[in-house]
Amino acid sequence: MLPPPLQCIILLFLLKWIHGVKFTLLHTNDMHSWFDPISAKGGKCLPGDDEQGLCFGGFGRVATAVQKARSSGPTIYLNAGDSFQGTPWFSVYRGKMVAELLNMLAPDAMALGVHEFDDGVDKLVEFLQTVNFPVVSGTLNLTNEPTLEACENLMDYKILKLNKTRIGIVGYIRSDTKQRTQPNNVIYKREVSSINKITKRLIQNEVNIIIALGHSGYQTDMDIALRCPDVDIVVGGQSHTFLYTGKAPHTDIAEGPYPTIVIKPDGRKVLVLQAYAYTKYLGKIHLEFDRGGNLLTFKGNPVLLDSTFKASQDIQDYLQKYRQVISDMEDHVVGTTTVFLNGDRKSCGLGECNFGNFIADSFVYARVLETMRDRSSWTDASIGIVNAGAIRASIEPGETGAITEADVVMVLPFSQHLFYTKISGTQLMRALEHSAYLRSTDNTGGFLQVSGLRLKYNYSHPKGQRITEIKALCSSCQIPHYENVITEDYYGIVLTSFLVHGGDGYNFIDTHNPTVQNLSILDRNAVIRYLQEHKVIYPEREERIMMQERMYRSSSGRRGLVAAVLFATFLYLASK
Repeated sequence: MLPPPLQCIILLFLLKWIHGVKFTLLHTNDMHSWFDPISAKGGKCLPGDDEQGLCFGGFGRVATAVQKARSSGPTIYLNAGDSFQGTPWFSVYRGKMVAELLNMLAPDAMALGVHEFDDGVDKLVEFLQTVNFPVVSGTLNLTNEPTLEACENLMDYKILKLNKTRIGIVGYIRSDTKQRTQPNNVIYKREVSSINKITKRLIQNEVNIIIALGHSGYQTDMDIALRCPDVDIVVGGQSHTFLYTGKAPHTDIAEGPYPTIVIKPDGRKVLVLQAYAYTKYLGKIHLEFDRGGNLLTFKGNPVLLDSTFKASQDIQDYLQKYRQVISDMEDHVVGTTTVFLNGDRKSCGLGECNFGNFIADSFVYARVLETMRDRSSWTDASIGIVNAGAIRASIEPGETGAITEADVVMVLPFSQHLFYTKISGTQLMRALEHSAYLRSTDNTGGFLQVSGLRLKYNYSHPKGQRITEIKALCSSCQIPHYENVITEDYYGIVLTSFLVHGGDGYNFIDTHNPTVQNLSILDRNAVIRYLQEHKVIYPEREERIMMQERMYRSSSGRRGLVAAVLFATFLYLASK
């Protein structure tokens, strides 16, 4: 029997071991430059609506919530990428403003998102040289981008110290980023294998709590949780996934519980976290680990950043210095719509949407104006194409139907130049078959909205053979009409720089006789001009793209079929 004093010492030692560290983990993802609050429908917060509790988020509220948590105890705040793009603020002030505002939020670490590459490597370098916090991305090979490799703030991982506990933050980004953004020489490595190599080094450096922070989507987040043995928590982004346990505080429908628990082969629980997008929610979870890095307890849910959170005055003062330019854009009416312009990412990524039709039509119109001097035909490019991922918002007609310059910038925030190209009917059909394929994957943003085409797809057919009918608007004709696409004929197309440069895996440049011309106009300026000259618009769905679906197919592709079979099985068993 040990003497009582020694028993007390041993007990205190065990308690200290068991209760190694407690802290609050905060996280945001896909903030997309929503410096101001966002409306319930995902658009601009109208004057007076915020005061009535009808708007949410904004960087000022994020700052207030983060500061409140930090003042209450040990806290780590992480950003899972895509802070670039999405609002007129970014379209005007680009990454420098994002960097300065993120410095005010002071995340402990940030992952790179796909959109952080949208302005090219040079602008990303400027961003990294401006921020004063670590940016982690352990799945990049930067050998061929030396200026990016030289950025001191960009690293594979960051080790944080909390109550003498070493916590490793390992960064990752989706491996197909090269096909989703501007051309660069970065090599994007596979997430799981890259993370596992890094975590082995961290374990050797006495890091026993490891958080994977990255931007690859909810499904990949769960795969990382399952297949990376040293990872304890996964904080993700990219898929804008809303996770919540219990009744959600607003109208958003949870796609899974918060946290989503993944069980490793050895029986350990790993927590997968996301917090929707656009600053509407702040992910918040209380964690407790023992000294061995084993998760003991956890409790939390995303926090809805509503009007109960007063925006940080420092951030409001900063924005006010630059607001006049944004206000002028919001006051500049460029057209009127009498119908809802549907730019919803799911609608436009799964089929024809009326806003996609309108935008593609404006591309064709831009080329018609450019070639007016040549009266041999009405145009040399009767086809307009835009990928669904380029369309980032819808426009409500509202009381007056007014469309402002700021609205258009919200819809098309990427500042893409328009190009004319000429390709064979065979190559055109290959591109459209690729569009059909992307629609059945998680990259529905690659699905094409069209002008000057009539398409029919049959998803009962195998990949690459789904087009059952394709007609194109003639260009060398006095009265435009639709004709069957001939494989040997050539067709003029107007499309964005993203697609011309091979974005989403497309090839719109003829290999034998490449013909590419820059129209010297941005996509959104083409839309604005089309609006201004047509005054009032009411675009419709015109059966430009018609689908014959497989039974039980959903936006999740084959997963929809599996879900339907499982559900039918459940009903059968329940009836027994």
